[in-house]
Amino acid sequence: MRLSRLEPSDTDQLFQWLHEADELAQARGHADGLSGTAQDLPILQALFAQSPDTALTPEQLHALSAALGRILLHEQEGSDWAIVQGEQQRGYAIRRMGTLHWISPEAVLRSHLRGKAAPDLRRVFAYMRDLLDPRARMH
Repeated sequence: MRLSRLEPSDTDQLFQWLHEADELAQARGHADGLSGTAQDLPILQALFAQSPDTALTPEQLHALSAALGRILLHEQEGSDWAIVQGEQQRGYAIRRMGTLHWISPEAVLRSHLRGKAAPDLRRVFAYMRDLLDPRARMH
């Protein structure tokens, strides 16, 4: 795996997905949309409850994953968006600057959804936070 900075086209795509997540939240009755903070977790949880994973389009899943990543970025000082490049896939990640710690919100969310459990985004978020910053578990 190789981490790199976002290119302008990556940034454009990310903003598009975040905008789509905000529009989805507004369309589903959350008039203020998303703030990018942990206050969004209950809203995202409600969006998943209203749309079982089989009802989400790939674009909606990208958008909700990006929104979840934005919360993690906001809550983890010293982190930024990055691109993770594997042999067969390329995707977005949140990395802790100056370390080798990174997490792909979409990969974690997809893995969680494959488990067929009802999405528990607070648990998913805590898991991602702990992987990104192992020191958080010590406090």
